[in-house]
Amino acid sequence: MPFDIQLSLSKLFWLVAEPASLLLSVWVAGCLILWSRWWRLGRALVCFSAALTVAIAIYPIGQIALRPIEDRFPPLVSPPPRVDGILVLGGVIDYYVIGKRGVPSSLLAAGSPRLDAFIELARRYPAAKHVFTGGSIELIDGKDTEADVVRRIFARIGLDTTRIIFEDQSRNTWENARLTLDLIKPEPEETWLLITSARHMPRAMGTFRKAGWPHLLAYPIDFATDPNQPFDSAFRLGHNLNFLSEAIREYVGLAYYYKLGRIDRLFPEPLPAPGEPETTEPAEAPASDS
Repeated sequence: MPFDIQLSLSKLFWLVAEPASLLLSVWVAGCLILWSRWWRLGRALVCFSAALTVAIAIYPIGQIALRPIEDRFPPLVSPPPRVDGILVLGGVIDYYVIGKRGVPSSLLAAGSPRLDAFIELARRYPAAKHVFTGGSIELIDGKDTEADVVRRIFARIGLDTTRIIFEDQSRNTWENARLTLDLIKPEPEETWLLITSARHMPRAMGTFRKAGWPHLLAYPIDFATDPNQPFDSAFRLGHNLNFLSEAIREYVGLAYYYKLGRIDRLFPEPLPAPGEPETTEPAEAPASDS
């Protein structure tokens, strides 16, 4: 795949900005400075990083930040009777593990909600077009894309892969949208289901709309937060750091895509039903008769 400086810079940025890495960096820097003449600064950094670590471990900051993203596109409770296409985004393969150990036969059962949902919908709508989109920034074992691995997984569980369209060149959500649009060329009247994780759905829907896709219905899966569950405080550093990392990744991704013009709104939302005004502002309360 051709070298892309934007992809490489974004990967490098996240390597530094990822919460666990950033927290560890501040802690290590503080410890090193303690042994210099600026020991007061080192002590302040150590105390700050320690306090922040405890706060993240106790308070569900990441869950609180992630819930608005996952709530943006609610689950599709009643899929339409007719669907022309089902499109699932990549990001389901651990490139390092697959490259070293090969494709595990238990990958689907071990936790690939996107692929599980895709298989279920493909069986429900056998006449629809079935599309998987996903290459990678780096090739698996120097030769395979994510689409290649997923094709082998589907074949292993008995799916007819000749009926599935695989797009294997995209390396991010923007390329997912553009390359599948060029490949599929959907008609304006067609209805498509877009499958991805709930936390990624706002950016995915905004990107696909911007790329020119016609009628798309969001099919979010892999929810990490529960709207009916109150946030609880418990000492779970790794658990909470993971949530915080996912939330920051999506907020940064939304801001970055908006800056590049890949989405029209900073926080994409479901389109209104025909005849409804395109606004998310609450309606004005009626005047009181008293």
